[in-house]
Amino acid sequence: MSDTKILSTKTVYTSRYFKVLQKLIKRNGKTFTKDIIHRNASVLIIPYVNNEIYIESNYRDALEKMNLEIVQGTIEEGDDPFETAKRELQEEVGLTAKKWDKLAVWNLAGNMDITLHLFAATDLEEGEQQLDFEEDIEIQKIPLEKILGKIENGEFTTATHIAALLLFDKLRKEGKL
Repeated sequence: MSDTKILSTKTVYTSRYFKVLQKLIKRNGKTFTKDIIHRNASVLIIPYVNNEIYIESNYRDALEKMNLEIVQGTIEEGDDPFETAKRELQEEVGLTAKKWDKLAVWNLAGNMDITLHLFAATDLEEGEQQLDFEEDIEIQKIPLEKILGKIENGEFTTATHIAALLLFDKLRKEGKL
């Protein structure tokens, strides 16, 4: 068991979505500094109907290309993950759902402070997208088996979204959804 104490924490960088914290840590008689990325938590949503999933083709500036994704959104400070999931599904895809299942809460990585809340949404009603100013998102409905093929052939590449889809597929096959 580790004897860890945080001696000090200071913010060295802040942006709209994340901040970098510098922590002075004492553990097992050693003192050292760690830079920790703290990002606002996110929701991941898998909207599905009749074995088809609504997938986004989302332009990602970091990748400089369109990227296949499930619905994802940032939880603003003080917001509830479920309320954020409902809002993001409506804004990005133009859908509302009558049935929701919370599938998981994950950490993105062991060396960053980033939490992901995974939901499945069904009993869907279509409406209009309400995209943010900088968003460029196209929606398509794809059978789950084709999505799994896109994961296998490298068309679907975002690791957290792949993990979410694989968990969703497993739970669906086990009759838990």
